Amino acid sequence: MTLTEQINVLVVDDEPAICWGFEKLLRGEGHAVLTAGSAEAGLKLAAANRISLIILDVRLPGESGLDALPKFIAASGGAPVIVITAFGDLETAVTAVRQGAVDYLTKPFRLEDAAEVCRQALRRSVARIDNRGDANLDCDPKASQPWVPGLASKGLREPGHADALVGTSAAMQKVFRQIALVAASDLSVLITGETGTGKELVAAAIHRHSHRKDRPYLAIAPVALSPSLLESELFGHVRGAFTGANEDRKGFFETAAGGTILLDEIGDLPLAAQVKLLRVLEQRQFTPVGSVAPRDCDVRILAATHRDLRNAVAAATFREDLLYRLTAVTIELPPLRTRTEDIAVLAKHFLRRMGYPDPEIAIDDSLVRHLSKRRWLGNIRELRNAVEHAAVIARGRPLDIADFPEPQTAGVAINEASLESEIERWTWQAIESEPAVVDGGDADSETPGQLYERFLAATEPALIRTVLNATGGNRAAAAQRLGMHRATLRERMKRYGFD
Repeated sequence: MTLTEQINVLVVDDEPAICWGFEKLLRGEGHAVLTAGSAEAGLKLAAANRISLIILDVRLPGESGLDALPKFIAASGGAPVIVITAFGDLETAVTAVRQGAVDYLTKPFRLEDAAEVCRQALRRSVARIDNRGDANLDCDPKASQPWVPGLASKGLREPGHADALVGTSAAMQKVFRQIALVAASDLSVLITGETGTGKELVAAAIHRHSHRKDRPYLAIAPVALSPSLLESELFGHVRGAFTGANEDRKGFFETAAGGTILLDEIGDLPLAAQVKLLRVLEQRQFTPVGSVAPRDCDVRILAATHRDLRNAVAAATFREDLLYRLTAVTIELPPLRTRTEDIAVLAKHFLRRMGYPDPEIAIDDSLVRHLSKRRWLGNIRELRNAVEHAAVIARGRPLDIADFPEPQTAGVAINEASLESEIERWTWQAIESEPAVVDGGDADSETPGQLYERFLAATEPALIRTVLNATGGNRAAAAQRLGMHRATLRERMKRYGFD
């Protein structure tokens, strides 16, 4: 029977439980659901019915979901396709998006996440097949792809890089999905995360999967450059611009023409350089030091930081308008201690990269349990160094916990006295950066000073996040540890954008 009077969703998955789950979810929202256990069966349904959305598993008996994906788009007249997989990696995510998928879910996924992804895809589909006629049904199959400026005309694949992103956790699947969705655009991306989480690897992967992949990629840490020559290094200079400038010199932005620049630790960029960077982002132009003639700039800008730039804006050390321009897309990398299921995968990856014999046997479950109990303050970088150290000690035999160096600890122990001193120093800096409060002002007024709110915004998120991590995300236990009511914790989590 051909269904034409309602929204029809096609679910193609060889797991009956997945099909049943989507049937219950989508029928509950008033949609009709058709299911198939193979690509071949699904294509017949797509050709015989007006389909508004396709949910397609990657691994199917017979033809794979990725190979069949363009056929589903063509058979359905351009219906959006959501890819689902239990074997997510960056390669799969990028390939799915390049083949035309509008989104990507990794099993196991939360029901509410799947529902929201389906709603977004259906909004796109409703615009395509509204009841003003059938003209859109003969659309270009590629029309279901998400709009991205500068989309490459040919597919890209993940090469076998030694420093490839590795992880099977849900947190890393989210990162892979974000990279796949943003890579083909020219949007600026802010990559955040603690030191050692792999921010540079994410930036390199974005460039590698972009249409700029054959052009230069430069990773720059402005904090490592001489402050007096920073603008010259970034934007170049003309002859005579300053003492010693005997000839014109290209800066990084001109050297990387057509390519990508990563500005690492962007939070340390001086305010004067921030103004020029803002001009690059807004006007696509820069001016070399000593010149008055701007030059066109065709460079994609990625930025990385371990700092909270919102706090830097509040402290007047980072421009708010620059923050908005940099955060067209934000990718947040999770610390290793929150994705301990990736430790074994990462450790074996590092051993393979070293050419260590039998990596799968070299690390057993008992060792993984020991390693998972460490805090890994240095994140993946610390784990890599620890595995390489252990491999040298073990000399080819299976690794033991005794082969590993002692866990990294913070450089300076923090006690209540030192914490009080830091708070005092922060408060004095905040007072000096704010306008003075007029004597006799209203104590309940929110202006001009908001020291207390600024302090809470700078400290409370880290306190709550750390306690939640320590309790494995158990909100009841976290509320008890913090000494606050669970409703209060929920309100704070909502305020600070916690999931």
